Amino acid sequence: MFEKKKRELDNEVAAEEELQNKLKGLKIDNLFDEFFEEMSWNHVIRKKKPLRFHFDQLDVETGKLKSKIGSVDVEKEMKKSVLQPGLEKETSLPSYTISQRKLKAMKKKEREKTKGPGWFNLPAPEITDELKNDLEVLKMRSVLDPKHFYKKNDMEVLPKYFQVGRIMDSPLDHVNERLTKKQRKRTMVDELLADAEFQKYNKRKYKEIIDEKRKSEYRTFMKDKRQKNKAELKKNKLKTKKKSMAIQ
Repeated sequence: MFEKKKRELDNEVAAEEELQNKLKGLKIDNLFDEFFEEMSWNHVIRKKKPLRFHFDQLDVETGKLKSKIGSVDVEKEMKKSVLQPGLEKETSLPSYTISQRKLKAMKKKEREKTKGPGWFNLPAPEITDELKNDLEVLKMRSVLDPKHFYKKNDMEVLPKYFQVGRIMDSPLDHVNERLTKKQRKRTMVDELLADAEFQKYNKRKYKEIIDEKRKSEYRTFMKDKRQKNKAELKKNKLKTKKKSMAIQ
């Protein structure tokens, strides 16, 4: 059957080539071309497309094309398709049309990804634990360096829209003035923990807080003790007064 179909197609191609050769010999095509150009009918002429597939390109054993002419990457095309594996298990197919309500919600969700063109489309990145710690450190920056004045932060919550940058070394700096890979830290918290001056300041502040707490606890203890002694003294006076009245 394969050989029969091949012979039929070859005969059709041979007959078409023979007819074209006869027409070329008669030189009728040129006359028609001149006539169509005079009548401005060039768009009417439709040349027959040549065959892109021949049986010589087909591998009989595998049933596949020997060359990649006309081949289609099925896996790549199926990624864009709605018909995905496991479609027969679905109870309903996805709709091709989107309602106005859903479209509005999708646009709102897309707008919330950035602050807007007025803020140069500042993104809203995913807040991880490291980013959260860095933002909290920036929020309490006035405590880190008491000698430096910072504007009061009125935000009670962490910012949603922000962008993390990286400080690049200047090419004018000397090699000794630049930080080494060991000195570079991944987050601001790691940099503060590695800073000797910050550790020294932190220890001093911690000691001051502990001492102040001890003093306040001692004051509270002595105040309670004095109030307790006054209460006992008053109670003893009342007892002695009652006894003297009973004797009389």
